[in-house]
Amino acid sequence: MSRAMSPARSSHRSERSRVPEARRRVAILTRRREDNGPLAERLRAEGVDVIELPCLKTQPLADVSALAAAIGRLRPDDWLVVTSRPGADAVARAARPAPRVAAIGRATAARLADHGIAVSFKPRVPSGAALARELPPGNVVLLARSDRALPDLPALLRARGYEVRDVVAYRTIARADGDVMGARDALADPTRDVRVFVASPSAVEAFVAAAGDLAVRATYHVSGAATESFARLRVPLARIEREEGLFDVAAR
Repeated sequence: MSRAMSPARSSHRSERSRVPEARRRVAILTRRREDNGPLAERLRAEGVDVIELPCLKTQPLADVSALAAAIGRLRPDDWLVVTSRPGADAVARAARPAPRVAAIGRATAARLADHGIAVSFKPRVPSGAALARELPPGNVVLLARSDRALPDLPALLRARGYEVRDVVAYRTIARADGDVMGARDALADPTRDVRVFVASPSAVEAFVAAAGDLAVRATYHVSGAATESFARLRVPLARIEREEGLFDVAAR
């Protein structure tokens, strides 16, 4: 009997001594494709399989009169803060800004420049938290942004003593659009290490809706405290890592 068991024991020891093969890395990018370029290139250069699954879609306002009126009430020493390229497009449609203009990121600043709007300030890191810390003194800050924008930025600016006004510049629809089946297949494959990059609670919501029960199998790389809190609420069993400036490489 001992001789009969011996090969099994030997095989068992051999199996345990093997070094597990590294799982193939997969990154699911949930921002718009135009925002993913540099980040996707960097990840692919590192040997990561990239799946683009935009989870947010922007929609221009049919009527920009409220935005135009809000901009028109600003004084030259106030700040107009533009947080994205859709916001830059909306501002250009609505009015020619008289106040100082701040942009979060080089891409937003470049879009404003395309419209002939000069940018007076950009934070060193393209994030709302960095802008709130570094924005030069002023009285009023007008935030021209999405109807689903987070409350973090206004709260941080008010804590610094600014009078903050918020105006909707465009609408955001939370819905996964792209290779949903590819994302689900990657999540279901135990040989793959799947990382999901998300920048807002709305993107988390759309991704989880698309991934279903498989959402818990991913590691989430998130930007911002509100996104982290929401991700922990929606996928409490998943691994979640928060990094400020996570999307710096995308120069949004």
